[in-house]
Amino acid sequence: MIPIVTLHPLLHRNQLCVAIRWQNSAVVERVVRSFPGRLFSITHRCWYIPHAEDKLQELKVRLAPHCHVHLHDHLQQDLPHPIMAPPAPEVTLPPDYLETLLRMRYSPMTIENYVSQFKAFLTYLLPDDVQAITEERIKAYLLYLIEERKVSISTQNQAINAIKFYLERVLRGERKEYYIERPIKDWKLPTVLSETEVRDLLLNTHNLKHRCMLFFLYSAGLRISELLNLKPGDIDANRGLIYVRAGKGKKDRVTLLSKVAYLYMEEYIKQYQPKTWLFEGRTGEGYSKRSVNLIIKRSAQLASITKRISAHTLRHSFATHLLERGTDLRYIQTLLGHESSLTTERYAHVTKKGFEMLVSPLDNLARTLILEENNKNWNKDI
Repeated sequence: MIPIVTLHPLLHRNQLCVAIRWQNSAVVERVVRSFPGRLFSITHRCWYIPHAEDKLQELKVRLAPHCHVHLHDHLQQDLPHPIMAPPAPEVTLPPDYLETLLRMRYSPMTIENYVSQFKAFLTYLLPDDVQAITEERIKAYLLYLIEERKVSISTQNQAINAIKFYLERVLRGERKEYYIERPIKDWKLPTVLSETEVRDLLLNTHNLKHRCMLFFLYSAGLRISELLNLKPGDIDANRGLIYVRAGKGKKDRVTLLSKVAYLYMEEYIKQYQPKTWLFEGRTGEGYSKRSVNLIIKRSAQLASITKRISAHTLRHSFATHLLERGTDLRYIQTLLGHESSLTTERYAHVTKKGFEMLVSPLDNLARTLILEENNKNWNKDI
């Protein structure tokens, strides 16, 4: 059967475009993907090109040998105000995908990421469904993420994991490296605040609850999800410990309870009286991660801190400051809940511990340079 391609008018981002839709056809897909200037719209779930008569004719010529091309009436009339292309069918997850994630007790954040990434992949497959998943389609999707979407390495890895989960866990397929070599993740040094910057950040956080949250993030090295999952019963004042329940990798651990943070927490609990979570929203729901990061960014602006920081920056700063004050890396690894010591060792690359004993080679030449400068006529041509 010869496939049918329909070209619809599409108003996308206030620009007149041409939406390209067809039923399952690898040949048509190759033609569309190779067409200059083609783009994919997540919103409308279709490929499209900007509307231009010459481009439209060129597309029709390229498609003609492989399919029947149906041109919508409004494109034939070239009306200045076209109707919108009909919406694509809603993407739905395979019924067992979410169920398997829940049954395997993946964290809420992981579930959210996997569902989002797999839905994006299914959107890419439209108008086909999961039955059309092949090694070639997955390779093409990953290439699309890299070249068209220009996603980060982390996002690309999440997409691979979400697809692998469906094939290996839901369909119980063979576990293997499927389609593309995993990209090597960028090795970046963490952003760290100085102790003075941390002090200024905290002093410019004026709300009691907000300051208490920042105290806990910095003084205990908590991840933002661990902070928001804390319950009042997780605080052990007698032993000076915080119990982190089901942290990353579903592992429990203990970390430090600062005396200052605890004093602030007592006053905070007295005023706010949280019921389920240690830090709750106004109506008793869990506090949102986005709100915490907005608090930090606002306080950073007030403190004139120009570094790009987030809740995780306080965790990095906790580890670095402990290391600079002589704490053994093995203790820091335990407090942070790192499975590998290699993850903790990166803080050795940002600490200034021991640097005070080092002298730059330029400074060793300083005396000679100063003496020479006093007797020197500067060359104006340099």
